[in-house]
Amino acid sequence: MKQVHSHKITAMAGQLATISKLRLFQRAGILARDDLSKIEEAIKVQLNIC
Repeated sequence: MKQVHSHKITAMAGQLATISKLRLFQRAGILARDDLSKIEEAIKVQLNIC
């Protein structure tokens, strides 16, 4: 869990959804490379492509 603009943020790979980039209004934050790697791995496991 990360703290971004005083909000706690959790990436949940089991609840994948897609949205249009047009629906994104502002950037919530930036992930560290290590955190992004962990999220990518969890998504691969969820999609059974590892």
